[in-house]
Amino acid sequence: MKVKNSPTVSIITPSYNQGKFIRETIESVLSQDFKDIEHIVVDGGSTDETLSILREYSKRDARFRFISEKDNGQSHAINKGFKMAKGQIIGWLNSDDTYLPGAISNAFQMFNNRPDYSMVYGDANITDVNNQIIMRFKARHVRLKDLFRKCPISQPAVFMKKKMLEELGGVDEKLDFCMDYELWIRIAKKGYGMGRVPTILANSRYYPESKSGSKYAEVGFPEIISTSQRHFGTVSRSWMKIFLLSYPTKGFFWALNLLRATSIFSNSPAITNFSKKKSGEYSFQVSNNPEIPFSAIVMDISGHDNDELNLNIYKKKDLFHTTILNKDSAPLLIPISLENNGTKVSITSNKKDFSINNIAALSLVEKTFAEAYKEGEPGITRWINQNFKFN
Repeated sequence: MKVKNSPTVSIITPSYNQGKFIRETIESVLSQDFKDIEHIVVDGGSTDETLSILREYSKRDARFRFISEKDNGQSHAINKGFKMAKGQIIGWLNSDDTYLPGAISNAFQMFNNRPDYSMVYGDANITDVNNQIIMRFKARHVRLKDLFRKCPISQPAVFMKKKMLEELGGVDEKLDFCMDYELWIRIAKKGYGMGRVPTILANSRYYPESKSGSKYAEVGFPEIISTSQRHFGTVSRSWMKIFLLSYPTKGFFWALNLLRATSIFSNSPAITNFSKKKSGEYSFQVSNNPEIPFSAIVMDISGHDNDELNLNIYKKKDLFHTTILNKDSAPLLIPISLENNGTKVSITSNKKDFSINNIAALSLVEKTFAEAYKEGEPGITRWINQNFKFN
């Protein structure tokens, strides 16, 4: 397919050390039946074979060009590519993803049929490192409330009008993971027309080393929560269930720290002056906001794999709690109230080699979360449903 006033469609690919996949990505663009295209790779200064591949294609095909220079991350590279684009329609294809045959033609035809659309998107195959299909990501007509619940759009299967991107200022360069999701929200909130192309347009590659595979829990979760809070004032039950139920092996302290970092939990009490004596005794103090009462301590303890461990817990010098642990007891949740901010707490045991690997002081709402977390999926689901109003 060829149209006047070329290039009509610009494809932007941010890249960094993706020599293993970049050739497939480029071929999937340049082999499209839609010929009025340009493909721009914005490389962040790759040190693998990427640059030799980019130079090869820049000599071979006039529709292909690239730059390679240090940048401030993927979002910065994407915006640089948007500004370089000459086309009226822009696709954003990461350097390990590919287009299916006819993808650009199908998207272009949808824009022709619906000139009120500023963004169109289709289905995508989720593939592994060897291009084997894991599942199909099936898109549907999206409204703003759908974007609140989760992200129902696959980024490599999206095409957008450049005019809209210029008006919105591109992607948010403060984001490293969910810059696409945040952009879809702004597009919907501004009332730009969005529509689905009823076919598969792209392959989105998922593998352990990919950003989706390696950073979803640590980077993606905080960014998605903060993005949802910024745009909607809260987080959906759907998002909370995805994250809290998808990583059971990471444990309670991972979940607690994420919820604190994203302000789901705020003004949390803190453990201070934590130390261990040669005798094996641990001591610490709790600093808390009087308006948010301190309600419990939670600990992850080792040193009792085979034998029972007796713990004695003191406030100041007064014994107030004893417990016997076996290897299945961790993490240990101990309800406790302190009369004064900074009251000294100490812990002794019948074994000098026992270790406190993690410890946290909990507010009342955090204590209810800890109790729910110890129940597993039913408890977590109940806690989410009680604390988050919307699906």
